[in-house]
Parts: sequence; C-alpha cells; structure tokens
Amino acid sequence: PPAAEQQAEGGEDNGGGGGGGSTADGRGGSGRSGNQTPTNTPATPAGRSPGGGPLLTPRGIAAIPLLCAAAAESRISYLSRLKSTGRPENGWWRKQEPLCADPGTPLAAPESAVLVSASKVEELSLLISSEWSGSVPLPPSVVQSFLWPLHNVLLAIWVLLIFICTHVGSGILLCKTTLLGARATGAPLGRIFSEDIGPASLAAQSLCEPHQAVAVRLTGLCLMPYITQCNACRTVVDRAGPVAGGMAYVFLSVMTWWFWLCMLPWFAFAEICTAVMLGWCFALIELAGV
Repeated sequence: PPAAEQQAEGGEDNGGGGGGGSTADGRGGSGRSGNQTPTNTPATPAGRSPGGGPLLTPRGIAAIPLLCAAAAESRISYLSRLKSTGRPENGWWRKQEPLCADPGTPLAAPESAVLVSASKVEELSLLISSEWSGSVPLPPSVVQSFLWPLHNVLLAIWVLLIFICTHVGSGILLCKTTLLGARATGAPLGRIFSEDIGPASLAAQSLCEPHQAVAVRLTGLCLMPYITQCNACRTVVDRAGPVAGGMAYVFLSVMTWWFWLCMLPWFAFAEICTAVMLGWCFALIELAGV
C-alpha cells in the first residue's frame, strides 16, 4: 500500500502498537511510529491498477490506515526519527507523492500543496539540528517539539483532502457511467458503490475510533455528513437500484457543495491555528525537561 508504510513499520521496532493520541507531555500515545526514516511512496499511477485495468478502490483510501498510524506518532518518537534522519534531503515528507492523482498533473495540485508545506516544516526541523545547530540559541528538540503538532495536523489534513478528492471522483464517475454506460467507463454503477463509495465510507468511520490520534478523530467527526450521505445512498441502491442510488449521490453532492468547499477548508485552517498554539506548550515542556 502507498504512503507511510515504512513509518508505520518502523514503529513496530520501537514497540508501537497502533495507539492513539499523545498524553499531555507528548510522551504517551503509542501509534505505529519509530525512529527509522521511511522511504517514498510507490509511483503507481492513480486511478489505474498495476495491470492496467480500472482501479475503483482509490489509492488514497487504501493509504488511510497508514497515514492515521503515522499521525499517532508520539513526540519522543518524532524527535528520535528526526535525529536519525539527519539531513533535510532525507526527510520523510519530501519523499511522499500525491495519492489521488498522477504527480505533476493539475489534479494533484491540492495534495502537492499540502506535501510541499509539510516538507518545508520538516526541512526547518532538520536544518535546526544539522546546518543551523550552532546558530540557534535554543536546543533543536525545543523547536522540533514546537513543530510536532503541526506535523500531525498536516497528516490529518492530507487525510481530509484524500476524502474530498475521492468524493468528487466518485460523483464524476457516477455521472459518466450513467450517461455513457458501463462499457465506456469500465465501472458498473453497482461496482462503484461496492468498491469505491463503500470502502471510503468505512474508512471515514474508522477515523472516529478511540485508538486514533486526536487530529484524526476530529477529521472523522467533520466527515460525519459524508458518512451519512454514503449510507443513505446505499439504502437507495438496495431498494431502488444502482441508477437511483447514483442519482441520489450526485444530487446530494450538488446540494452540499458548501460543506466541501467552505466548511472543510475552514476546519483545516482552524486545525493549523490550533497546532501552532499547542506547539508553544510542547516547546515549553521540552525546554523544562519534563
């Protein structure tokens, strides 16, 4: 599976176990995190299977559990991983690629913006502990602790963006299949609900599980309307058929455009502001050596 797999596996060497959020000092929260620098995500073209056939289960949705495990990384494990990473060019974020579209295409621009922003934050953390270690009056771990909540929040925003892209892609695929037929798209309506919309709804529900990090659970809470829409349309499919279910999905998507274009971006901005404010707390905890 793409993205974050190596970071998740590295945590197993440290005894991490798919835990959730951290404690007040950032030392709790198990999660699958460790001090090994992960490698990059596989460059499998989005929307196509390795064999060339249609890939209905989105690549981003398949990576949600791994991204959630990466977001559960504790502060101590985060500092250890940065210490072992060394130079900025070895950073984990720099090696990631968009999951919902082919890298370098206009459709990958939203994900690329998140990845570039997160890589700059990680680059700053690594520069402070390497090239700038003698010119910064504070210990590198203090600044890195300040940036740790922002790292986790950017992972949660990446997860949120994956669901937005998946939702839009599902609606477009339903419209194309309804108008052009399943032979033209290679995806029957029933298969879209069972292999695309269904897994996305289950993945969104899993974000609210108790073992997830706080930022991930807040993201799952914001996606509750999406889960309700998927469940309602699935009921329509069972009672009236896939055509009616597809029309209901597209209709509800159009009626709730404001939620996807206004509410969720506002939530992402609020998460970033909260991460910056919490960063001061963790920086003071690290400075005090608690």
